[in-house]
Amino acid sequence: MATAMRMDYDKHRCPYIGVRFDWWLLGTSKGKLLPFLLIDAPFSLVVDTLFFPIEYQYSCNL
Repeated sequence: MATAMRMDYDKHRCPYIGVRFDWWLLGTSKGKLLPFLLIDAPFSLVVDTLFFPIEYQYSCNL
């Protein structure tokens, strides 16, 4: 998810966008996507951590 969000980078500049989006999806799906998000969240966390030095000056709201 973190990589997918960054493909539209002009609109989604913020630290930990993948983790934030996974969390948002979990809330909006009322837990139905939990199995998929449990698989995706660790990967999003790693990718977001790698991009953190570049994106730390940005903040955003989903």
